[in-house]
Amino acid sequence: MTIPDQSAPPLSRRYQELGFEFPIAALSREAAQRYRTRLETSMEAVGGRFKGIYTQKPHLLFKWLAELASEPAILDVVERVIGPDILLWSTEFFIKEPGDERFVPWHVDDTYWHIEPEIQTTVWIALSDVKLENGPLRYIPGSHRQSPLPVATQASPENMLISGQMAQGVDESVAVDVVLQAGEIAVHDSKTLHASGKNTGMDRRIGIAARYLSPQVRSLSSRESALLVRGTDRYGHFDPEPWPAADLDEAARKAHAIAAERRLVNMYGARHQDQPAMR
Repeated sequence: MTIPDQSAPPLSRRYQELGFEFPIAALSREAAQRYRTRLETSMEAVGGRFKGIYTQKPHLLFKWLAELASEPAILDVVERVIGPDILLWSTEFFIKEPGDERFVPWHVDDTYWHIEPEIQTTVWIALSDVKLENGPLRYIPGSHRQSPLPVATQASPENMLISGQMAQGVDESVAVDVVLQAGEIAVHDSKTLHASGKNTGMDRRIGIAARYLSPQVRSLSSRESALLVRGTDRYGHFDPEPWPAADLDEAARKAHAIAAERRLVNMYGARHQDQPAMR
């Protein structure tokens, strides 16, 4: 694997050994609340729930989300994992209402990514307090160093992964619950097993996953695009994406439609047309 140029010390020995690190302070509670308000306003504008086109690369549709994923404190953490040049590859909403029966099954992120070298990291951003009753993210320590587990496909309305993938044979007895306060983040490797359960609490659980790559990374399938959020891209393996000028404006919608389609084709090929409706 190519080693990124590290201008800052690695994130931590814990990240290297366990495949994750949390909690990391990134935003003040006041800033997290401001982003939450903008998110909930956007949800209402699109019908009360992000689904369909809003489940893939929504940072290209919502200016506030591009701003959130580019917060200096978040990028400082990313830089310590992948180096000073950073591409924002994708964002996804993981929002569960109180009493929500939906869950995220055990999986690893890179099952359908088709990229190399894997100089990447995922940041999970909490915009609400995430307690045990809210269905927090859960990690299996050290799983990024182990052989991949077999994967079954079980798509359902409750499964929040559009691929329906479910890793088999996970030892949940060693799972770690990712309890976070609003404004804190967790960061994990693409090969780290993780999941989350139902929200049995009284508040909406709001999490956003932002996935970052070094520009050294290239797609092994079809060509994709990404948004440069720090440093420079000296490789050109990804087409540059435009920063949205305003939420849901016409130019943003056009750029997003192209980028999201390319992302789905890279992950699933022609099969993506047969995926269940994006949840």
